[in-house]
Amino acid sequence: MDMENQNMDMEDKNISHNKLQSAVFLWMWNEHPELRYLCFRTMNNLTTQIADPNKAKAVMAVQRSMGMVKGTTDLVFYYAGRLYAFDIKVGKDRLKPEQVEFISAIKAQGGYGCEIRSLEQFKDVIRRIVNGEEL
Repeated sequence: MDMENQNMDMEDKNISHNKLQSAVFLWMWNEHPELRYLCFRTMNNLTTQIADPNKAKAVMAVQRSMGMVKGTTDLVFYYAGRLYAFDIKVGKDRLKPEQVEFISAIKAQGGYGCEIRSLEQFKDVIRRIVNGEEL
């Protein structure tokens, strides 16, 4: 899908979380090849992919013992010595208390975090970061 079609799709209010996250990541990967490997997703939604609740609990217990932290944002970006945390939100979805705590912890250490609701918003945030502008 070309970037023009992706932009048109982003205007659709019913866009899914995964579709927006994919569009955001692919835009970053394709438009900023010099920043590849500095922006990546976290494994923060494993239980939504497991139908059996008992199995989901067991998987999460193992993941937590390996360093998975509740509230981790969807994407992390490291640039010029600063950590940026982005959580993708669509529709009526809002940051959960654990996500607010995670972003607050990042900010307390000099990083930055926010929710991302559109490809255009993400592009603007990245442009500002790369140009050294205040967020």
